[in-house]
Amino acid sequence: MPQRGQLVLSRLGRDREGSAIVEFAMVLPALLTLFLGTFVMSDTLSCYRKVTVAARSLADLVSRSVSPSSTPTTATLTTYLNAAQLTMTPFSATYTTLEVDELRVCDATHAYVAWSQAQSGGSASTPSLTAGTVVTIPTSMITTPMIPTSPDGTDVCSNTTPAANRTVVGTAGGYLMLGRVNYAYQPVYSFASMARYNVTDQIYMIPRLN
Repeated sequence: MPQRGQLVLSRLGRDREGSAIVEFAMVLPALLTLFLGTFVMSDTLSCYRKVTVAARSLADLVSRSVSPSSTPTTATLTTYLNAAQLTMTPFSATYTTLEVDELRVCDATHAYVAWSQAQSGGSASTPSLTAGTVVTIPTSMITTPMIPTSPDGTDVCSNTTPAANRTVVGTAGGYLMLGRVNYAYQPVYSFASMARYNVTDQIYMIPRLN
């Protein structure tokens, strides 16, 4: 009887049938991790790209269609915001915030916010830039002809009230259109509960119309 048992064990030791299944089961967790990791990375990069395209589309639409010397209607800007939102597909509008602003340069590093409109989740929302305020802008966007000068030599950005020989902020200087998009992104798959984080991009463009 012991010899028979030893024979059976010996045969089992030499048996290689089913080894592929065992090996596959061992590497399966690693394969799944690699697959899901690649998918999440691809989806994340796609989200970043969509946000960039949406910001560019928004700034481009407005700079081509809106005269900087006039204030567009809310309905007109809503049309442009909705059009830019479409470029975010298939990412949900629920987690998307879009904003477009018209800026009037007042010195080499600042601009006056002429008007601003935003929408979040497909509905109107409060813009991050408030019309009538002065904000910082990149120096790389400014050329000398865009910077206004005041006859009295003061900085136009600080001239908030009219006076003799003084250029008031927001009444002179070159224009910039700013498109801003933010998406609250959350990976489709994660090994732990992961909160949404913001994917944001913005782009400045010079208006094409007078």
